[in-house]
Amino acid sequence: MMFFVALPLSEARSVPVNRELGSIINERKSVELTLKNLKKQLDAYQTKLNVTARKESQSLKILENIRSQILVLERLINENQQYMSRLDDDIDRLGGELDSNRTIHRKVSEDFRRTAVSVYKYGRNREAEHLFASGSANEALIRSQYMGFFSRAVRSDVQKLERAADQLENSRMTLEKSYREKAAAVSEQQKQLRTYDESKKEKEKVLAELKKNKKVYAGQIAETQKKRKTLQSRIQGLVMAEQRVIAAEKERQRKILEARRLEQQRLEAARLENKRLEAKNQEENRKGSEQKEVAAQSVPGKKGKKKSEKQAEPAFSRQPVRVVPASPDIELEKVSVNFERAYGSLPWPVRGGVVAQRFGSVEDRDLKIVRTNNGIDISVPVGTPVRAVSGGKVVQIAYMPTFGNIVIVRHPDSYLTVYANLGSLRVAKNEVIKSQQLIGVSGKMPEGGSVVHFEIWKGRVKQNPEQWLRR
Repeated sequence: MMFFVALPLSEARSVPVNRELGSIINERKSVELTLKNLKKQLDAYQTKLNVTARKESQSLKILENIRSQILVLERLINENQQYMSRLDDDIDRLGGELDSNRTIHRKVSEDFRRTAVSVYKYGRNREAEHLFASGSANEALIRSQYMGFFSRAVRSDVQKLERAADQLENSRMTLEKSYREKAAAVSEQQKQLRTYDESKKEKEKVLAELKKNKKVYAGQIAETQKKRKTLQSRIQGLVMAEQRVIAAEKERQRKILEARRLEQQRLEAARLENKRLEAKNQEENRKGSEQKEVAAQSVPGKKGKKKSEKQAEPAFSRQPVRVVPASPDIELEKVSVNFERAYGSLPWPVRGGVVAQRFGSVEDRDLKIVRTNNGIDISVPVGTPVRAVSGGKVVQIAYMPTFGNIVIVRHPDSYLTVYANLGSLRVAKNEVIKSQQLIGVSGKMPEGGSVVHFEIWKGRVKQNPEQWLRR
């Protein structure tokens, strides 16, 4: 009798492989989303540049626009390079998967071939003959069961072969898709590099044109610096005003706590004095009683008086203890991170952005001036959601022409975060918000695109936001 052993078809992948594949897919989606946002920024800058260039041949707005494009292109080229690296890893993985599925398909095909040969030798047209040729009813039953098993084995092999063929075809198609995506990414990278070179040349051309007319050039620089200082002064004024409020609250809390301490000291001193007087009175009463007893015993027929009862404890004047109001920081601690431990771990206020202006005093090599920034400026597509990096309380909302809305959020321990250049807002003053809650969306900039200005303050000291945000 022939025995048939079917080779098991590999079922998908193990749990770790599934997790790894899921991680790869998520990484690719994240990179693709970032690339999409960067391309949107480039389109916005280019659209604005096409309009501006027709109206103003010599303008710092054009220069700022082109420089922003260059920064976005640098990030885009870098992200695209990482995307191609991920595609290479994916192609290697898919190549291995295709080889594995080919091996499985080969084995299943061989099993099916052997089954087909057996069917040819012991096929359905001979089933009845084998059954009636049985020597006994028991043997006929065994042969019937065997033929049923054999028939099921054939169907199982057909199903396995079909599944193996489907897997093989899926692997092949997915690999071909990855190859096409890699080719498109390479083509896109070449296009970006050409655009990058063209933008750098265009920047030099605009800069040279600007410098020809020194009076216009100097005037525009002065105007730009003035506007930036106005924004910085406005924000700094709001920050200092809030820090004065925080200081006043702390001083009020300090005075309340000091008053409570002094009150407790007074009450404790009164309690000790009362205890001393009570002990003194008890001692005097005891001596007086002893003297009366001695006197009574010395007089014949006179009975001694009973010992005087213990005097009641003098009334103790207690004033109500003042209840200290809860510190505002207690409310904020429920929604805010501990900033003292959050260094380098705060989420970014926007996603897919490019830092266009860094913190501190930085020399502008093109314009030969030093720019001072109390925070960072992040280039993003217009209408990008701006979210709180931590929970807190919205303590200031202001508006400035050209720079849009300004929102200041207070956190425990005198920390403040500032969000500026916002379009529409989604929060109100005195509202307590959570981490990553939507504050508003980024507004349009005169030179094109959109920039979100972000600051972090500890007391009256401005911090470098990039060092606080996740790497």
